[in-house]
Order: sequence, then C-alpha cells, then structure tokens
Amino acid sequence: MSEEIAVPEGIKNKALWRKHCRKIHARAKDLVEGRLGIIEAARVICLLAIWTRVENEPVFQVFGAIDRETCYLPVGAVRAHWTPEALTREDVVIHASEIRWRNQAIAAAATLVEQYKWAGR
Repeated sequence: MSEEIAVPEGIKNKALWRKHCRKIHARAKDLVEGRLGIIEAARVICLLAIWTRVENEPVFQVFGAIDRETCYLPVGAVRAHWTPEALTREDVVIHASEIRWRNQAIAAAATLVEQYKWAGR
C-alpha cells in the first residue's frame, strides 16, 4: 500500500496540494488505461508536478522530456484552431512520438498510479 507523500516545504494550501495529487493519480491512471494520449497526459502531469513541487523527481522526468519534445504539436483543445491539412500532417508526427515514448510513459504512469494511490481514495 502506498503511503501519503509528505507535503513539500513552501506549500501553503494543503487542500489544493492534495487535489493536485489526486489529479496526478487520475491522469496517470487515465494514461495507463488508455483514456488519455501520451502527449496530452505528459502536458497535464508536468503542470501538476510543478504545482505539487515534485517536478524534479525522476518519475516525472519522462513526462518533462515528452512535453519538451512535443510542445509544438496540436494535441487536445488547440486542435480546433488548426486547419484539417495541418492536422493531417502533424498527426503523423504525433503518432510517431506516441509510439516512441509509449513504453516509458506507461511505465512512469504505472509508477505514479501506485505512488499516488493514497490520493485517489
């Protein structure tokens, strides 16, 4: 059973910190269970890692690398602002990136699901 992670120094709003921890657990689980794509999950998890002050932990580095490598790709809501031709072109790159990062991302997400299990309750 995973134990609750200690609240990092400098966190003033512990309730909000716990909410972000629950979101880390939920988004990692969404990725593992196929409800969220790798790039979109990486972007969300990176933000949550910053907000919870755990961005330097090794398990989050995978998501940081994915985010840095794919930050220009149209994933999620921004797709509504792209032309169909551009989306077709970029979808090839998105697909290749998701294949490239799949094993590492799923492994890291599975680790987060276990690490943050306490928050998912």
